[in-house]
Amino acid sequence: MTEQDDSTFDSVTGPSTRALITRYRKSTADAHNHLANDEFQQAMALYFDASQSADEMTERFFTLLIKTAPSAAHKTLIVEALSWRLRYFSTQYDYHLAVAQTLTGLPREEWIARLETILVFSQSLVSKMLPMLRNVKDVTIGQRICDLVVDWVDGIRDLVVNLQSWGMASAQASQVLEWALDNNLQSTSPDTCGVVSSV
Repeated sequence: MTEQDDSTFDSVTGPSTRALITRYRKSTADAHNHLANDEFQQAMALYFDASQSADEMTERFFTLLIKTAPSAAHKTLIVEALSWRLRYFSTQYDYHLAVAQTLTGLPREEWIARLETILVFSQSLVSKMLPMLRNVKDVTIGQRICDLVVDWVDGIRDLVVNLQSWGMASAQASQVLEWALDNNLQSTSPDTCGVVSSV
């Protein structure tokens, strides 16, 4: 790696990352203990904290992958792999919505809850792609990431409309759409996608 690459690697795998890994391990270990003692509220909070640490680690290593990829072709492969994972999430919550339409009562609510969980997973993945958008210098790759994000926002907007029109409104879906719009993810330009105006 170049000297710059070494610096990038150190920034991702340095003390702050080691502290994050330690926090993850402690949270999961403590959560297991609380769960074994039937202390479910404490376990729930610790598992959530661990999941946040794991999520942040994912973002750090995605950023490292993009910064240290030896060529534009390698960066493109990384972006395409993420794009298909995002499509998987999108088709999964559309599938869950289709199933929910055939149900009533509690079974419908359960499928909507599953849909909301998958929706949050997709939001998390998109949030990992935004730092990549800031770090790539290749205009084509930047535009590819931007197009993926815009398509995702359009899909969320359609999902919210469909949920409302079919009497299955979801506060979670509305919140995800609001997050996307607040972060300017509907912008079709890599220079402004994910950039919040200070005005």
